[in-house]
Amino acid sequence: MSPGNINADKGNGHAKAGGGLLHFTPVAESKVDVPYADLTNIDISTWDQGLVAQQKLAKQLFTAMTTDGFFVLTGFGISEEEITRQVDIGYTVIEKTPLEEKKELEGHMDHTGIYRGFKLRQYYEMENGVKDQIEQFNWQRDMEDQSMPLTIKPYIPEVKSFCERVHKDVLYKVYQLFALALKLPINTFVDFHTYEEKDDSWFRYMAYYDEFDPEDADKVGGVWLKGHQDHGAVTMVFSQPMASLQVRDDQGKWRYTRHTPGGIIINCGIMMEWWTGGLFKAANHRVAAPPDDQRNHTRCGVFYFSIPNNDVRPDLLTESSVLQEAGVHSLFKDGKTIDALTFSRARVAKVGKSEVYKQSWAAGTRLVEVIAGVEVPHFG
Repeated sequence: MSPGNINADKGNGHAKAGGGLLHFTPVAESKVDVPYADLTNIDISTWDQGLVAQQKLAKQLFTAMTTDGFFVLTGFGISEEEITRQVDIGYTVIEKTPLEEKKELEGHMDHTGIYRGFKLRQYYEMENGVKDQIEQFNWQRDMEDQSMPLTIKPYIPEVKSFCERVHKDVLYKVYQLFALALKLPINTFVDFHTYEEKDDSWFRYMAYYDEFDPEDADKVGGVWLKGHQDHGAVTMVFSQPMASLQVRDDQGKWRYTRHTPGGIIINCGIMMEWWTGGLFKAANHRVAAPPDDQRNHTRCGVFYFSIPNNDVRPDLLTESSVLQEAGVHSLFKDGKTIDALTFSRARVAKVGKSEVYKQSWAAGTRLVEVIAGVEVPHFG
């Protein structure tokens, strides 16, 4: 089956939501007894109650970042209906953009190192010759320096507004919690991620299609996206009913993340781990086939990958008394740091294309790949 010509009715609603917009109906939540991760829920609606409330939230974040590297954010002021609207826009862009236009706007990340435009299915090269069944449309928040498909153009003003609100009204508060947790000036991380400055952060609409043939599914052990750590500071995944995102615990066991309606699942990335000398853990995660009662459905959602501004060098924040007391040290050898832009582009170019990624990984395996002189782990 060729990318861009999908039977969109497979397990999903495909009704029009007005103005040519398709409505994505997600699968019902699973009733199967599977192992779930016990992630911290941070209800940020108490933010405006003042410093005491904020410090309580920061304490929750500290616990989450020193254990799972994940937490669930709620109470952030963007309604579930607004999130659903964005998912519908993404579903429309992925389903209604003609294949020819998708190819014209294909990102070619292995050459550019930037997530922009479409990633078609079968771009990631997995083990045993199997390729992925994931389709994406990626864009940077200003939406002004890349070509856009015709399917998104009627919605650009509201998409841009959504991007700005997510960054300024939600992400900035999250970064202020990180600063409070580390006893740093409250805008430390905000200043590393200034909205108006250039960086390689990107938003993403993404659909996972449950369309591996049985032989290929066996070859990859039911894994749709292999175990990894995100390379930026934090990643924001707007929660979806399909149980598919999995977290790897300290014992190497993979556990599903629960759906929190209207919530955001947030994980720590490699650059946050660098800033904290490893005290905050870059979360190990993957995407796997869901429980049996959710099979043969599509997983569709909206994501934000936050990368520091281009010239930021995410090394140990030595001024943090928390990090001083923890006795951590810079994770860079001989003071050889790397700027966010250089590392991000080198990392993106390798995703799903490196020889390490193509290898078969036994359960519990940790494989290391050197990218731009930096060791990057992958997990089986």
